[in-house]
Amino acid sequence: MNRFYTILFLFVLTICPSFGFGTKDTMNKVMDSWVGTNINTAIDYLGYPTSEKIIADKRLFYWEKDVVSLTINETGVYGGKYFCTRIFEVDKNKNIISWEWKGNSCPITYMTSKKWVHPNKDPWKKEKELKKQEKILKKARKETKKGKL
Repeated sequence: MNRFYTILFLFVLTICPSFGFGTKDTMNKVMDSWVGTNINTAIDYLGYPTSEKIIADKRLFYWEKDVVSLTINETGVYGGKYFCTRIFEVDKNKNIISWEWKGNSCPITYMTSKKWVHPNKDPWKKEKELKKQEKILKKARKETKKGKL
């Protein structure tokens, strides 16, 4: 049984970070992907916001997701509220200029946040493209050293 836990620990330590685990980092990338985008584009992609507010001359759009969970078993009743709130601030031209998010039920991985990231500004796709370009450059350098180019 100890071997199982050792393997599980190594898996979590080595594999999981490559999937981008971590709510804060994931959600920051998701929210950053929308900066500079017109709010109407965000609405087209994300659906209608749950509310729009003007606070201190700032125009804010809210997307809120709330879920209440209740579990009953032989040891008792357990429950909690799970939520994720995304807030975009827009300028006079309706372009997103800043954001805020909060919650305990926001996506923690790229796989779970795909539906919330801007389709044309996906930060994970950019990272993959950069890695591909790095491989191509590395291969070209090796071939240049060998005199093949």
